[in-house]
Amino acid sequence: MKTAFLVTKYELFGSILELGETIAELKKNGYERCVIVDSSLSSFVKWHTALSRAGIVTVPGLHKGNDYWIARSETGFRELMKSEIIESADLVHVLGKPRNLDPSSKNPIWECRYLDQNSERFRTYTSLGDVLETSDYSLPDERRYLDMEKDLGKLLSELPQEFAIRKLNHVFPVRSKPEDFSALLEKIIGSKKLGASYAIRLERELSVILAKGIQDYFMTVSKIVEIAKTGGCWIGPGRGSAVGSLVSYLLGITRIDPVEEELFFERFLSLKREDPPDIDLDVDDESRQALLRSLKDHFGSDHLCLIRTASTYGFKGAAREIGRKLGIDGQRISRLIEWSKEGQRFPYAFEGDVDMKQLFDMSRSIVGLYSGFSIHAAGLILSDYPISGLIPLDSSGDLPVSLWDMNSLSVMGLQKIDLLGLRNLSLLKKMAKGKEPWHSPTNDARTYEILEKGYTAGVFQLEAPYATNVVRSVKPISLKDLSISIALNRPGPIKSGVTERFLRLSRNPSDLERIKRKVPVLAETGGLLVYQEQVLKIASSLLSLEADDGELLRRALSKKDKEVVNSLFRASPGYSKLTPERREKLLSFLMDFAGYAFNKSHSLSYAMISYWLAYFKANHPEVFYPLILVELPRNSLTRIAAEIRDRGFSLRTEDRSVQSRDYVTVSIPRLLNIDYLKPVPDENSFFTFVRNNRSRCQARDLEKLIKSGYLDRFGPRNELLKRMNDALAGVNPELKSIRSVFGYKEDEQEERESDTDIDRAMMEVEVLGFNLTEIQPPDISRRPTDFELTTALARLRTGIAAFKRIDYLGRSFVTDGRSFVEIAGQAPLQGYALFKSGTPMEMKERVTEVNRVFHGQIDRRFLAAGSDCEKVIIKSKGSQTVVRNAKPSEIDSDEIIWK
Repeated sequence: MKTAFLVTKYELFGSILELGETIAELKKNGYERCVIVDSSLSSFVKWHTALSRAGIVTVPGLHKGNDYWIARSETGFRELMKSEIIESADLVHVLGKPRNLDPSSKNPIWECRYLDQNSERFRTYTSLGDVLETSDYSLPDERRYLDMEKDLGKLLSELPQEFAIRKLNHVFPVRSKPEDFSALLEKIIGSKKLGASYAIRLERELSVILAKGIQDYFMTVSKIVEIAKTGGCWIGPGRGSAVGSLVSYLLGITRIDPVEEELFFERFLSLKREDPPDIDLDVDDESRQALLRSLKDHFGSDHLCLIRTASTYGFKGAAREIGRKLGIDGQRISRLIEWSKEGQRFPYAFEGDVDMKQLFDMSRSIVGLYSGFSIHAAGLILSDYPISGLIPLDSSGDLPVSLWDMNSLSVMGLQKIDLLGLRNLSLLKKMAKGKEPWHSPTNDARTYEILEKGYTAGVFQLEAPYATNVVRSVKPISLKDLSISIALNRPGPIKSGVTERFLRLSRNPSDLERIKRKVPVLAETGGLLVYQEQVLKIASSLLSLEADDGELLRRALSKKDKEVVNSLFRASPGYSKLTPERREKLLSFLMDFAGYAFNKSHSLSYAMISYWLAYFKANHPEVFYPLILVELPRNSLTRIAAEIRDRGFSLRTEDRSVQSRDYVTVSIPRLLNIDYLKPVPDENSFFTFVRNNRSRCQARDLEKLIKSGYLDRFGPRNELLKRMNDALAGVNPELKSIRSVFGYKEDEQEERESDTDIDRAMMEVEVLGFNLTEIQPPDISRRPTDFELTTALARLRTGIAAFKRIDYLGRSFVTDGRSFVEIAGQAPLQGYALFKSGTPMEMKERVTEVNRVFHGQIDRRFLAAGSDCEKVIIKSKGSQTVVRNAKPSEIDSDEIIWK
């Protein structure tokens, strides 16, 4: 059999072989067999699956230096996974440099690491790693193979003519007999005093779980949750379609009652589908590593492993790395990345620049190749049997890591469990002081009120501009409404136009109620198809399909598989009861929208996290804001500071002598990542403070501390900045006064520097990202405005606000005195800014006319009295209504035309 010896692209910086084109080249050149001889077995399952499907026998091998080991059988394959490989009847051992590195070598193997047409790409890629011995690593052509064939003969005769790998029998470590599993769940139902509907639902779920023989999986996941709770690690209320399982709920894996919320188990599991269960757990990210160690201790280090994953080069990363190798200036590399739109086209500005063209071409050539390996963010394998010897392993710290990625593990019959670290859970845990809120009522009116107003900064799933607009339009009063808000902000409903239609309907509540009555099966979401579960409801109520078939229909709709959709439609019991016209309308409706719907189970679970974060924001701002301020990225701080002020609170630095719920305390050391400092300095002078902290406090840190106001007790900031270098040099200005004791004439005192409010505010913006100090507001009429600039920022509103301009260190800002927003273009010294979702888009010195345009009807209760220069224009169904001397109240117009 004509045989190739391949080193795949899993050999970091050592190969660029891609599966698809390698298979094509092997077939073209008549190769019938290949041996994978990477330095690990990472790629073997993936390559074996694809090559075998193409009719090419694929044999596992390894190289360790100049030792090559090739499996003769599946037993040999297992021996390759051991940490130390020894001579065996099930292994072929070949020693020596490969023939393409040493033509006189007794080793007849010719390593292939690239295909002929990719030689330049190979040279570029390998130049980024350790030095690979220069040689021809292309696939041998017919002539070269004939020259080698005689020497290869003995080796090829020892290799298997076929090679299959058997799936592993994955046994989870927590075992349960079917009767014990059923009895446990029935006991839980009894203890919770749940009604007959729960018993019926449990019976249905158990019939599926036990028929599939997967009760051990549920018990293992339940054990993980138990271990997490024991160790103080929070598990989220649920994630994905598993939330639709009553069994998951009863075992404490999820916290949403699927019967009460009308969730479908069949979205999760069905006898009509072969897919395994997939329960993902959100865990608080600060405790995830401790949980992994606890799992290792409980199950044993040889019964658990993490999963490796590969990262690939994008144009940006490739350009930076190759640019450094070529010695190209970093700024020029950044310009190439920006001006080429990350590799889309070579910039005109660099035409004729040979170096930059070379960098551009080389960078593009390695896009998609592996840049490194890391650990999968969530995946974990747990096994009742020892893992070593079953799969190839590496280690990360004290935890084993599978070298097979999650797809290879799945092919081999191993099912991962995902433990995804969630920062918001860690934050919520701190706010709640470790007491889980999942079983507490979610009916706090103040919580929903702040969300309706658009105070969403730092709230999970809701803080982005579009999400804020959605939740303001939904006006949630329950967890279900909050779930709808999250679902409407997903790409599917947005892309299908469902979200935009809902937003417009929300401005005319009577229309919304009419549609709800007209389409009762979709009443929950205003007559619009938002949730995937609603497809199953439609399938049940209109087509009389069982839930299993309803889920099959939903999946076919999401894939736009018309053949399967039509088949299920026509076979449904309710099909014949529909008129031809209604059949056509229903099919068209489902084809248009069903594929874009979102998972209600997932949305409800995340709504619960969102609710409790919002609850603490609404009811315990003194707890919520100090924690969230140090977690948010710098570009989000302006907004959250505006939100604090817009809600009527003041911002202050920490002061242990004052306690009040009227202000939010800010920890300047934490904001500046200078954690070794106390909230308030204890020293009695600036010089003493610098002397005490000089070993750790660099000049740039001291400057930030001065400008932030942390050291205000020692004097004006401009004065401290002036004295900073002397203090760092150890020169105490107070020593000057001692000279007079010895008769020296005292130098004339220099005039002390002072600060203005503007100085302080702008220094704070420079180093913190937001201001603590407020200044005088603009002295200008508010007649044509919708709100203050602070409100526009806080609630991400669209409308007009008054401002004055402040210039500082070459940057320009607009402000209402309370909040500052940096602008890029020109602006008058004061005037009016047109905001779009909290961002200033246009500035004018004066306004003579404002037309606020709505596309679609709005209820007149959303209009308020305006000035004589203001009009509201309502465009609907080809007609236009003009309301003079009016402006919108609490809702934003779709368009503003102003003069």
